[in-house]
Amino acid sequence: MDLTLIRHSRSTTNAQNLISGAGFDAPLSPDGVAYARAVSEVFDEQKFDAVFASPLQRALETAEILTKGKWEIATDPRVEEMHFGQWESQDPDPLRLQYPDAFDYMGMLNKNFSQYAHEAESYDDLVHRVADFVADLKQDYPDKKVLVVCHGLTIRGFFAAIFHAEMDSFVNVGNVTVNEVHLDENEGFSPRLYSFNRELVSADDFFNR
Repeated sequence: MDLTLIRHSRSTTNAQNLISGAGFDAPLSPDGVAYARAVSEVFDEQKFDAVFASPLQRALETAEILTKGKWEIATDPRVEEMHFGQWESQDPDPLRLQYPDAFDYMGMLNKNFSQYAHEAESYDDLVHRVADFVADLKQDYPDKKVLVVCHGLTIRGFFAAIFHAEMDSFVNVGNVTVNEVHLDENEGFSPRLYSFNRELVSADDFFNR
């Protein structure tokens, strides 16, 4: 199975630099829509056998733009973004000062955050639900090409589940970057990483022009 994972384009909460999870269904920002459309011009949507998306509108809208309306997109809550509980839609800067061990050296959330964010999912919770989704893909699409449009931490959860690694082993996933893994159905779905965080259109050039 060839599995392609793409994070949604920039959302309104991304643009405001807020913690953005499943608890608030933020739409794409206007420049996020424009960026997704720019990527769609160089994205080959015809090579897939199945397309899935998170039901959150920022992911579903990105999937619809990338596939140019040519696919029936199946949604699955198991590929939603992490549930951040009381930290949902919060400014992370004050939280970094109050809970420094909940962030890594790059200032990004790490697995400790769920100790402080009431009603939040843990990294293990996320990895378990994503692993369950991957198990279904192996059963239903063992030798197919599958596209999943979802979220940054969710994609890190995919890699943690597939490569039996820690989520903190993977850096932040950029908006509308391409992440590809081959799972060889003839070798027990042994994984091979094809690409990680590959930009088809430069986000820096696009958003800073």
